[in-house]
Amino acid sequence: MQALISFLTHIAASIFIAFHAFFGAVATHPFASATSLPVATTTKSQLPVTQNLSATVATTTPSIKLLPVKTSKAKALSVAGQKTDAETVSLPTPPPPPAPVVPPGVVNNTARAALVNILCTTKNGGYLHPISGSGVIVSDSGVIVTNAHVGQYFLLRDYIVPGNIDCVIRTGSPAMARYNATLLYLPPAWIDANAKQIISDEAVGTGENDYAFLLITSRTDPAATLPARFPTIPVTLDEPQRGEPVLLAAYPAGFLEGITIEMSLYASSAFTTIADIFAFDSRGLPDVVSLGGSVVAQAGSSGGAVVRTQDGALQAIVATATLGDTTATRDLRGITLSHINQSLATAGMGGVVALLSGNMQQKAEHFASTVAPILRQKLVNALTH
Repeated sequence: MQALISFLTHIAASIFIAFHAFFGAVATHPFASATSLPVATTTKSQLPVTQNLSATVATTTPSIKLLPVKTSKAKALSVAGQKTDAETVSLPTPPPPPAPVVPPGVVNNTARAALVNILCTTKNGGYLHPISGSGVIVSDSGVIVTNAHVGQYFLLRDYIVPGNIDCVIRTGSPAMARYNATLLYLPPAWIDANAKQIISDEAVGTGENDYAFLLITSRTDPAATLPARFPTIPVTLDEPQRGEPVLLAAYPAGFLEGITIEMSLYASSAFTTIADIFAFDSRGLPDVVSLGGSVVAQAGSSGGAVVRTQDGALQAIVATATLGDTTATRDLRGITLSHINQSLATAGMGGVVALLSGNMQQKAEHFASTVAPILRQKLVNALTH
């Protein structure tokens, strides 16, 4: 009898470990992956593979910091992830970067304070797996920018059964559940182009329109209250420059198992420089920055921060990465805030400043009642056909 009990205990433990290993797998995502970059792992730590070429609500007007836009004629005509009829033109050699006005330690601490982990878990499994991604708070009213391939899970909360997918906002190191959030905006153009990839373990893409904005709505602890102001990173629409020093900050999880992601996920940051700049089309706008390999080049870093070290401004968010066996052999890619701004303007949303101005709760409710049902149905169709 004792031998039988030991055997059954061993089997139960094996099933438990296998479940958590599955939960922790990081999905290779063509867009900056949730748990990091495009490496296949388990709580789908997302980060798409770069295709050849994210209680009480404040009702006051949010405070956002937007640094001035530089006027620059330099344009990159090479296309990230797709061919173009336009010639590839090298950017002129940029002048030496200006001396930092913010100490590197302050830049790092500010970025980490505004960094969040987005963890989505499922009750009934199915085609959808738990995912882990990153995001950055960009408004003191609690607005987070992340990737659309992370934000799409907020559309599927009630898929199959009510409350099937639970997404929480976590902060700190290790990451701890702090807030609940809802979608403020996710580009319909991204859903149209990528809905079919939601169940793919090796999604691919360029990162075009791969962004989403979330609004923090309450604390996960019902007895706790929201802060009067959230820690933020100022954003900039300046054109990036080759060789410009930047800080990367995210919650990489590409090499971690599910139970570790749940219990012991730590933020990581690394200093690097912008190696190259790409455009999505012949307009030659600076849409994508190449960031090389680093500890952040893992699944789960999707939606992480690319911060200009000169002044601590958010210049881009992690979106995709090239394939590679190690973080050093991958090239991490980020979509610029100027690309997000242009995409919002094209969609009739007025740009970053317009989106982050006014009553955030009303905007989130309007999106939920008018746009979200259409996008949700497209995802459901992709999951069932």
